[in-house]
Amino acid sequence: MKIVALTKEEFDNFAYHHKYSTYYQTSAYAETSRYEGLNTFYIGFVQDNELVGVTLFLHKTIYLYYKYAYAPRGFLIDYTDSKLVKNVTMGLINLLKKQHYAFIKIDPPIICSERDNKGNIIYFSNTINQILDTLKSNSYIHMGFNKYFENYKPRLNAFVNLTYDLEKIYSNITNEVKEKIENSIKSGLEISLDTTGNVDELYKFIGTKNKKRRKRYYQGMYNNFSRNNAIDIFFVNINTDKYLSNMKRNYDLEAIKNDELASMVQDMSIASSQKQLILNDKMKSDERLNFYKNELIYATNLSRNHPDYFTIGAGFTIKHNNGVELIIDSYLDEYLKFNPRYVFIWELIKKYKNEGFMYINLNGVVGNFSKDKLGKYKNLNDPKLSFNSTIIEYIGEFDLVINDRIYKKYKEEIEKK
Repeated sequence: MKIVALTKEEFDNFAYHHKYSTYYQTSAYAETSRYEGLNTFYIGFVQDNELVGVTLFLHKTIYLYYKYAYAPRGFLIDYTDSKLVKNVTMGLINLLKKQHYAFIKIDPPIICSERDNKGNIIYFSNTINQILDTLKSNSYIHMGFNKYFENYKPRLNAFVNLTYDLEKIYSNITNEVKEKIENSIKSGLEISLDTTGNVDELYKFIGTKNKKRRKRYYQGMYNNFSRNNAIDIFFVNINTDKYLSNMKRNYDLEAIKNDELASMVQDMSIASSQKQLILNDKMKSDERLNFYKNELIYATNLSRNHPDYFTIGAGFTIKHNNGVELIIDSYLDEYLKFNPRYVFIWELIKKYKNEGFMYINLNGVVGNFSKDKLGKYKNLNDPKLSFNSTIIEYIGEFDLVINDRIYKKYKEEIEKK
């Protein structure tokens, strides 16, 4: 086994076609990571004069001159080949020990299981235990099958299969979610694709969600991934004219119905038994009329303060190979009543289905599927799982210790924080 340095072109050419190919293992992601103060290098694993694997490493100093190396979403190798894993591991330890690395972290996208959107297992990998044993036998420390966001990358992700007809995808959505989408559209919600690279406007929304990352990181991501047309920025807007028009129509139609029911209540020719049913309908109509009245007042004020439209949220995606990754989306809290995330996801599904992509990864979800116990994660899980999503559960995170003393000191410092 030889370990060789690669140019970014050599790295990308191999990585793009690998089984575990991911946008995290691209030169575009490497260049972006430098905006977070991380250094990068690309290496290849050569066996019998053949390149059998590659990896991007991100690294930084953690204590004195000691460093750690992180392979985002793991090495691009065949993890079922135990001899290859052993040779790669020994080669890396020998190489990085000389360069004062304390440990290596990996989190490969090796699938443990697939679950339906209720958490029921529908597929379990028959190789996962063998891979886990291989990694452990080579001194990789498994960080566990955690259910939340303890790792660098989410261990559980929600995927929507785009290979089905759009009609079938829509039919698999619950009536409750369909109603949310329809009501959002009636409330004037519209999704627009940015064509100008407006990271400043994007950051106004997503900057409040992940405060650890500055605007320059997202600007770097846009600069690097836009070179291959691999990034899309979206804005979620409320068309206030449409919202006002729809609410006025709803109010007017309900007012007509309410007047008709009021007349029927006063009609002495209608039997008392029938009149009680009419009275019940009248009371329900009163509630709806009051609701539409309040909505009309709200819509009128919005239209007055924001003629035409205004932006309430934003998000962006990365396109890689035959799939799409939803990286982040965020909305103004005061407009969450319009359920913007549901209509945003639905518009993404339609767009990327029509463009021929095979799937969209809606990103991380919590592995606790009891809705009454989700707590603060309910608003995260519910929209992502509402589109008949499949939950992909990955193997998790591993540390390979090179310098035990420095590694322990680093872990102690992390725990203090």
